[in-house]
Amino acid sequence: MLFTKNKFKYFKYGAFLALLVVSISSCNKFLDLKPASEITDPTYWKTANDFKLAANFFYQNTLDDPHYSGTNNSDNMSDIAFGTQTDAVSAGTYVAPETDAVWDNAYSWIRNANKLIQEGSNAELGQDIQPYLGEGYFFRAYNYFTLVKLYGGVPIISKVLLPSDPEVFSKRADRAVVFDSILRDLNFAIADLPVKKDAETGRICKEAAQAFKARVCLFEGTWRKFRGLTGADSLLEQAYSEANNVIASNAYSLYEAKGAESYRYLFIDATSIDNPESIIVKKYRTNINVNGWAYGVSWGNLNPTKKWPMPTFARTACR
Repeated sequence: MLFTKNKFKYFKYGAFLALLVVSISSCNKFLDLKPASEITDPTYWKTANDFKLAANFFYQNTLDDPHYSGTNNSDNMSDIAFGTQTDAVSAGTYVAPETDAVWDNAYSWIRNANKLIQEGSNAELGQDIQPYLGEGYFFRAYNYFTLVKLYGGVPIISKVLLPSDPEVFSKRADRAVVFDSILRDLNFAIADLPVKKDAETGRICKEAAQAFKARVCLFEGTWRKFRGLTGADSLLEQAYSEANNVIASNAYSLYEAKGAESYRYLFIDATSIDNPESIIVKKYRTNINVNGWAYGVSWGNLNPTKKWPMPTFARTACR
């Protein structure tokens, strides 16, 4: 009798453990083990819309806004105007900081572009994601151009890095090598992006990338020419060629919707974002992407210099 009870007890415990194992294994099949509050790579990058949403991130702050980007990117750099405050660069008192937000932000955007390009290269979505890959190439080139204008040669990072990767400590590449990478990315962008008539308003199109490439080549070609460096003529020829491509496309024309006052209403008309003169437009939307500098022009951010005589109406107004 004792033996029978023990045998039954062991059988009961064994059956309970077996049931517990089965229950745990079956629960895993029905429970969603993926975090609902986080987006992860295995669950993302599945559709063209995923790539579009990722590309939308570049339009947040990347495009130059003189008021947000600082003096170095504004009209204060012109030789016919100066800001309301003394500029440390022109005064020769500027001291290079140990860290710089322009550097950090540019490489942050470059990392995001690398991520988009990397995921797109491994995806099997074909032409559905081609425009967004083109935007990734464009904005990577855009941010490297920002860096080169300020620092010259900089490290070239073309993949998503982990903190342990040795490329984190890459040395500065030669300026010419960086420009080669910029032009290569812009060529990829031009090939991938849709033409203006097929592109969504506010997104980078083929002709915009061509116009930007012309600007990049003109900048660097001129810089090299007046320093007697090689490659100047080739870059200036590319600037001429891409500018002609934009002109020949007939994608843009002068804004004449307001007749003689068209120039006045170029940026303040309710439909100005769709005007045919704008090449790259940054959209501002209420409660989405807000511009707090709508009255910046009236604040007198720029003052005339001796090269720019004060107009008659301004002298009259000052009396």
